[in-house]
Amino acid sequence: MEKRRVIVPVATLWTSPTAPRDIDQLALDGDTKQWVAGMTAAETIDLCDSKRLETQAVFNDEVIIDHVENGWAKVYLTSQKDDADERGYAGWVPTKLLSAQGVTDAKGIADIHITTPFAKLYDEQQKPVFEIVMGTELTELAAEGDWLRVATPLGEGYVPAKSTTIAVKKITAGEQMVAMARQFLGLRYLWAGISPYGFDCSGLMYTLHRVLGLEIPRDADDQRNNGQPVKPENLQAGDLLFFAYEHGKGFVHHVGMYIGDGQMIQSRTPGKQVDIAKLTEMRYAPEFVAARRYWQ
Repeated sequence: MEKRRVIVPVATLWTSPTAPRDIDQLALDGDTKQWVAGMTAAETIDLCDSKRLETQAVFNDEVIIDHVENGWAKVYLTSQKDDADERGYAGWVPTKLLSAQGVTDAKGIADIHITTPFAKLYDEQQKPVFEIVMGTELTELAAEGDWLRVATPLGEGYVPAKSTTIAVKKITAGEQMVAMARQFLGLRYLWAGISPYGFDCSGLMYTLHRVLGLEIPRDADDQRNNGQPVKPENLQAGDLLFFAYEHGKGFVHHVGMYIGDGQMIQSRTPGKQVDIAKLTEMRYAPEFVAARRYWQ
């Protein structure tokens, strides 16, 4: 199986090549920012109700191509763990959003992550290419003043060094994730979203961990089945809280992040936004099933 890399800031993986609607052309062209901005609340809710999307990938993410048909590739996204398949999360993506050449791992100083919601990628002449998003992973080739030279599927380029550092240092990794999450309060929920253009509940948790180099599964049910169990009386900021149907005995359908004082931050539900909720809310209290910690 061939490997390729994503060559747009955010690429959406669909359930099938026939899943996109007429209003989704911008997403098929790789312009996720304008696609999300142009949708009505009802159109974003439909993405969930009709189960059109699988997940999203960000620039430079690696995919394994299963097969190609009519300009679409069935792929496995290796950066997103899925308990259902060791190759990664599966979905369909337009081939034009993937590199034309196979993957070659660059040899550099270190792997770095974009830690700011958005950052500009520049080419070798330090001319802007496009905006990349939090969680994007790149190989650092050299530090040059305020810039980092990086390897990308479009060739060598540059990112501002400040876009790859965490501003607050003397707190736990869990508290760092909470601080990053608060930046997105009010951001509209997006089914299958993993970027600052819009998150679903587990996509927000996945990206917050990825920024710190912590690998966790993509989906809430898989996130619940991994990690370190935490008793409710031992919760700390950054721990994940899971909620299930049938009063906590059914399928895990939601995840939030504990922020202290009996509260969690979450990307609530289709049609809503990133907000802070009390764990005593009637929507959540009867459905709490488990807490997990992925940071140390």
